[in-house]
Amino acid sequence: MAGCGLRVSEVAALKVEHIDGPGGYLHVVDGKGGKKRTSILPKPVLEALEAHLRERDSGYIFEGRDQGHISTRQIQRLLDEAAEKAGLQETRTGKVRQRKRIAPHLLRHSFSRWSLDAGIDISYLQHQLGHSTLTTTAIYLQARPNHRRKAYENAGFDELLTLR
Repeated sequence: MAGCGLRVSEVAALKVEHIDGPGGYLHVVDGKGGKKRTSILPKPVLEALEAHLRERDSGYIFEGRDQGHISTRQIQRLLDEAAEKAGLQETRTGKVRQRKRIAPHLLRHSFSRWSLDAGIDISYLQHQLGHSTLTTTAIYLQARPNHRRKAYENAGFDELLTLR
């Protein structure tokens, strides 16, 4: 989720057949609203998937019960476990609400922010995330004023305003 910006439901439904390893793409066939899209598959993510699959060439990438796919709730449980091991959250028993919880959607947000920080064009990010409108993707720009500053600096804007 953090490596491609996928939604938790998209990760759960991924099949081996959706991976184009040589091309470095991932085909999301049942995105939000039933939309299809092709997303970039970064090399570290592809390598991790190949290690996980160990020569499997069909079926769900993350299998669940009865040859179905893993549930979104099980993905949350696995993420909770990993976050707890990493010291990023603490599981409390009872009805006490946790303030900081690593949720699957947080990984999608992190991917978006990392992409913008790396200088990825916002229209490319829009397509990667499967957003219908650029306005939805632009929310991530508002959250990162330093990204805006860096863009101006990289464009040489300061030099344009310097009196000579």
